[in-house]
Amino acid sequence: MKNKDKKTAIWTATICGCLCLLALGAGVVWQAKDYKETLPSPTASTQSQASQTDDLLQPVTMAQTPTVEETKQQKQSNDGGESPAVQSTPAPKEGASAEPVFAYPVAGEIVMPYSVDCAIYDATLNQYHTNASISISAAAGDIVKAAEKGTVKEITKDEVKGNSVVIEHENGWLTTYSQLAEDLSVKVGEAVTKGQAIGTVGEPTKYTVALGSHVEFAVAKDGETIDPKKAVQD
Repeated sequence: MKNKDKKTAIWTATICGCLCLLALGAGVVWQAKDYKETLPSPTASTQSQASQTDDLLQPVTMAQTPTVEETKQQKQSNDGGESPAVQSTPAPKEGASAEPVFAYPVAGEIVMPYSVDCAIYDATLNQYHTNASISISAAAGDIVKAAEKGTVKEITKDEVKGNSVVIEHENGWLTTYSQLAEDLSVKVGEAVTKGQAIGTVGEPTKYTVALGSHVEFAVAKDGETIDPKKAVQD
């Protein structure tokens, strides 16, 4: 009887221990569930910060520096391609005027040269002075021709130069013919061609009488006189 009571007590103690263990386990599970429910849910701010953190942690791709060999191959490839465009000098516009080519108005000897840098002797006036034209010896009545095509700009008369005709040419050129006779062949505004008669050689004025009959011929470019010998092409 004693042995039976002893076994019964052992089983009772074992069952009670198991029940205690089950109760303890259930309490732990209940406490964990209750703790989880009390945790705050993630806010939008927290999610945004997490997203930013993920972006910062994205892998970074580094640009690879080309090797010396790759650089040479690329340069050779570029050299073999199309060459850069080269600006060419624009061709002169059609119709652009060329510089005039002058001729002497008469054939003869130069009896008074061009000299603007130093004074030369004038036999008529018996003095030295500079001279911005040339005087070409010719017989009275000889035809005086236009040195180049142009337009008669002016006709004048004075006691020093006698009758004068001024012809305007292209690109700022002017030619002047003085010591002419009264019977001129042109008028102001008339277009003339190279070699066209504009008048005849007259008698020299008293200020040039020592030179004999002649034509005084002057050339100017943009208002500056030029030695006719340098402007004329024989």
